Amino acid sequence: MPFSTDANWPQGLLNIFNVCRNQNAPLESRYYGPYDRLFNYAVIEGSFTFVLALQTVPDETSLRDAVAFVVIMVVLNREQKPVLILEIKDDRWAKEPDKRQRADTQMRQHYDQMLFNCPISRLYGLSLLGTSLRVYCGDKITGKVTPDFVGRPNASRVLPPDFLGGEWDLDILSPDGLKKMQEIVAYIKAEAANVVG
Repeated sequence: MPFSTDANWPQGLLNIFNVCRNQNAPLESRYYGPYDRLFNYAVIEGSFTFVLALQTVPDETSLRDAVAFVVIMVVLNREQKPVLILEIKDDRWAKEPDKRQRADTQMRQHYDQMLFNCPISRLYGLSLLGTSLRVYCGDKITGKVTPDFVGRPNASRVLPPDFLGGEWDLDILSPDGLKKMQEIVAYIKAEAANVVG
């Protein structure tokens, strides 16, 4: 069955994620393979219109003096222009308010770098903390990125434990996560087909 009509994620894909969750691989690297497979299945397979590319960008949120990098995946069209941003972190990022804040900040930085190069009117971004999903959308015309930015409640205090809590409340592997992915992929494919390249 093609992705656009699936009622559930294929069991083989779910098995890949279950195996990866039980591995003790360092940080988010254990998710790169499963997400590569998921996005190739959902967006790329059967088409030569898009490519899934790993990108390495400086982590401007890093508090360390050393240069740190963030590895993201970007779906590019034939002209190598971004049509979908994917940032993958480990499950524990969903449990810590400072990590959720960094994940949000990093996604917004990716929009600063990529939104105006997007060939379609909206650039979706998926922040994945394990399989917990937060969907972003940037409007190329206005430059607005949703969801709206939430600033630190008090600059002189630590973040409250519930800061940005519940923002990554959609499991990408759930039926609702599949439906959201189908909507986003359908939009990208329809809009990309209308772009004169």
